[in-house]
Amino acid sequence: MTETVPGRDDTPPVIPGGRQLRRVPKPRRQASYDDEVKLLIRAAQSVMLRKGCTEQPKIAEIVGEAGMSNQAFYRNFRSRDDVIVATYEQGLLNIHAYLERRVRKQTGLEPRLAAWIDGVLAQIEDHELSELSRVIIWNMGQIARTKSEIEPVGHTRIRELLCRVLDESGVADPERTAVFVHTLVMGLMTTYLESGDRPTEEARAHLLRFCVGAITEH
Repeated sequence: MTETVPGRDDTPPVIPGGRQLRRVPKPRRQASYDDEVKLLIRAAQSVMLRKGCTEQPKIAEIVGEAGMSNQAFYRNFRSRDDVIVATYEQGLLNIHAYLERRVRKQTGLEPRLAAWIDGVLAQIEDHELSELSRVIIWNMGQIARTKSEIEPVGHTRIRELLCRVLDESGVADPERTAVFVHTLVMGLMTTYLESGDRPTEEARAHLLRFCVGAITEH
């Protein structure tokens, strides 16, 4: 998933590490830890982009790219796999923040749903960001996600935002409907990432009509 869409820098970092690494330090110290996490995630992204979908990054490469020590790495993450998962989750949290700002500017079901759908698909419009998403997803496919203790919060927050849009518009069974729409749109985004294609305006309009029709049908 992507790290940055313009104007989207206020997302809180993913909680790093496993249970044994979690801590409640003083605010100033926590800010320092957060900066380390952000730096390690950016470094992991850079290494993944260089390697493409052929080889996973090594801890030494991530640490070297970040200009940090092994001690700093293990202060925040248990393993290479955990920093990959954190990078993925950070991207999803950034998408959530971006979608929330888009949705907040609209009123009514269809405009707000369009803002959510177009915001998801915006992740593949920029070639560099699209390639970053593609390599992160590839790296996620090479690891045992269930063994990581990084909290899988990104998709949940994106889906909860959609659920809130539906609920506030009076849609029946908003939670289940949000699951269906979220699965469809995220699946399409992954399909476009894998193929390298971009959705046309006609395809976007058809997707919106399909979702609105399915949601409002009684």
